[in-house]
Formats: sequence, structure tokens, C-alpha cells
Amino acid sequence: MNSKKIYRGFVFVYICFWIYGMVHNIQIQDWEGIGMEVVAIFTPIIIPVLFKIFHFKPVYEIYSLNILFVFFASLLGSCFAGYKVPYFDKIVHFFSGLFMTLIAALLFSAIKHTKKPIDKEDYKIYLLFVNALNLAVALLWEFFEFLMLVFFNNDCIRNKATGVYDSMTDMMCAFVGGIIMTVFLVRYIKNNKQNFFIRIYEKFYLLNIETENKSLDIHQSSQNYKE
Repeated sequence: MNSKKIYRGFVFVYICFWIYGMVHNIQIQDWEGIGMEVVAIFTPIIIPVLFKIFHFKPVYEIYSLNILFVFFASLLGSCFAGYKVPYFDKIVHFFSGLFMTLIAALLFSAIKHTKKPIDKEDYKIYLLFVNALNLAVALLWEFFEFLMLVFFNNDCIRNKATGVYDSMTDMMCAFVGGIIMTVFLVRYIKNNKQNFFIRIYEKFYLLNIETENKSLDIHQSSQNYKE
């Protein structure tokens, strides 16, 4: 089965659960759950929209990872009270760290137009960039949860029960996930070690960066020939 069909299957499952959740929350008049159902309409499209904005070709493995993550983080967690299950949110934040560090690596390759850092200085900036972006996203998520408490009295940050403990452990879990992904990336850069995430990284580079680099080279050669 190809990656596009798998992605469409995930979308179908997501829509089915979303409809069931909306009907269920309306029946029990859970207005907070209904509000999060509305949010769950938009969270799955963030990555595809970003791909459109930056004119990237779709990588359906990334789309599938995105909707699978959002299924747990946004739909099951917020609309089906998943965050009340012990350690559910910690697992979600751990995988957010994995996913966001991979996204940061893809963004670095898109900015630099290179598959791997080209020298030691580039390598240092690379390691700093991917981990800083992961932690920035983790922090911004905690900002969002805090604002939900301030403006809507929705204590998803669990401030009343734990103070800063929930926020700090959430960010630590994202940090650990990011470090693990960084290890994968370092092994790939130094020894070309492959795994599922690295193959996604290479596919993104092949479809979006390498193709663009070749187009630029052809255009430059054409310009030089004319001159």
C-alpha cells in the first residue's frame, strides 16, 4: 500500500472519530469538548498548509505522522478526555519532541539547500537549531495552555492542581524526545545510519530540495551559456 493511501485511511479514521466525538459531546452538553472539537478541525491541516505556503511537494509519510499525532494530541486528548488518563500527556509531549525535531531538521535543509551540514560550524548551528526550535514549540504550547486558563478558565495546564509541575514535565518530555531524534540525525550525518524517520527526511530532501537545486543549476547553466 502506498503512502498516499495510508494517509487517506488515517484521514478517514480521524473524520469518523471527530463526528462521533462531536455527536457525543453535544448529547452530554460538554461545551468545553465541543469547543475542542472545533479546534480539532484545524489542527490536522497545519502541516499541509505550511507545505503549501513554502511550496513544498507533499510527503505523505509526514502528513500521516502529523494526523496520527493530532489524532492523539487534539482529538483523543482534548475531545475524548484522554488527558485525564495518567501519563497520556507526557507520552504525547515526548512524541511531539520527536516530530518537531524532525520538522526542524527538514526546515534546516530547506533553508541551507543541503542534505547534511557542510562543515563543523554548520554542524554546530544545525544541532542548536533543531533543538532550539523543538523547545520553542514546546514553550509556545505551554503559553497556549496558560492563555486557555487565563481567558477561558480551561485549566488544561493543570495550574490549580500542580502549579508549574505539569508545564515543566511536559517540556522535559518534549526535550527528551528531541534528544532521541537528534541522536538519529547525528548517526545519519556521521555514519549514514538509516531508520524510518531518516528515510522520511531523505524523501523530503529528494522531492523538494535536490530537485530545486538541480533546477537552479540548469537555469544558471542556461544563463551562463547565453552570456
